[in-house]
Amino acid sequence: MIIKAARHVTPAHKALALLASLILALGTLLPTDQPSSPRILSTAGSSFADTVSQTQKADVRNPQNPTIWKVEPGDNLTYIFKKNDIPETELQNMMLADTQFLDLETLQPGMEIGLDFNDNGKFSRLILFRDPARRIIYTRQADGSYQHQSETENTYWVSEVHRGSIKGSFYQSAQQSGLNDAQIADISHLLSYQLNFRRDLRAGDRFNIVIAREMIGQQFTGKTKIEAISLKRRHQTHYAFQFKDHFYDRQGLSVTPAFLRWPTLKRYRISSPFNKNRLHPVTGRRAPHNGVDLATPVGTPIVSTGDGVIRRIGNHPFAGKYIDIDHGGTHTTRYLHLHRILVKRGTRVKRGQKIALSGNTGRSTGPHLHYEFHIKGLPVDPVRAKIPTAASVKQQDRPLFTQQVEQQMAVLEHASDVSELLALKTEQ
Repeated sequence: MIIKAARHVTPAHKALALLASLILALGTLLPTDQPSSPRILSTAGSSFADTVSQTQKADVRNPQNPTIWKVEPGDNLTYIFKKNDIPETELQNMMLADTQFLDLETLQPGMEIGLDFNDNGKFSRLILFRDPARRIIYTRQADGSYQHQSETENTYWVSEVHRGSIKGSFYQSAQQSGLNDAQIADISHLLSYQLNFRRDLRAGDRFNIVIAREMIGQQFTGKTKIEAISLKRRHQTHYAFQFKDHFYDRQGLSVTPAFLRWPTLKRYRISSPFNKNRLHPVTGRRAPHNGVDLATPVGTPIVSTGDGVIRRIGNHPFAGKYIDIDHGGTHTTRYLHLHRILVKRGTRVKRGQKIALSGNTGRSTGPHLHYEFHIKGLPVDPVRAKIPTAASVKQQDRPLFTQQVEQQMAVLEHASDVSELLALKTEQ
């Protein structure tokens, strides 16, 4: 068992550490037939929990005595619950509460989860540490159900400029400038409607990319976003600027096709609308409905509403077969209760491309498609929300767009490093 050092050591901490050492020493002298549970990091906190302030440590978000489990390859929730003597029924009830979120489906090696037990030793809460700034909490209710809650610390963004010239392929050149594979793929996708990366680029062509990194305190959360792109080849320069969660060229035209409003080739009746306070038709409990249900017969073709990459494919006991698509920037879509999935994880899809056949998998009251649209990680009503369905910046937004493009152009052309970029933004 690995005990992580606390960030601030007090006399009380030293006393507790001495007591723990004595207990461990005694434990080595006593015979035991019980193997120790692997990968339990601590019973007093976690590396992510250390980012929570002292004020927050006193409230519900940081239980006084949680068990922190670090997920390793091969781990799943069934295994973790079994190793901690938590009944399987608790996991089923928790997954039911997670149906509209699918946060438990994001479990992967390197993540940490907190397992909390009450004074009687009964499991009462699970905390999923998504990253240093985000936690998902599942709290057991008196009737045995679970309440889902998400919490995010205050973060800020720091921009940095990546510059380079083409030497070999764009992929290799972009890597040498410090960009990662996901960022390179997004850049290639955004500019793919303006040029052919294999045929049109030549040695010496130059690119400038502004990337923003999300921070909490001095710690990087792992999230980045592209703010601006310029790629100069011979006598032509290609641009992409993020504005109101979508990308446009210097003239305000969308660099990728706009989104379709509907994920079907024809309109179907909405059997259940977007509703944050809906009563679940099966359980009768109040639970959010983070999308719209379309009354599609089994086998109805389902299309991607925008260009993107298949990020997740799964088969959830309650959500059924599902697909998550990342559309770059800040948009994602989700399709649940599918009958058959026609794409693979990691593949790139086009707007209007058939990705699945609708069905009735998981827990549902009848055949239908559950469709979700997310902006910056939050679900919005796909029928009424302001999503980029237009091919250009709206006329009323033109002044603001022009101002932002002028600022980004100054950064792209003149900032040579992060400190200079910050100075340019301050001057503007």
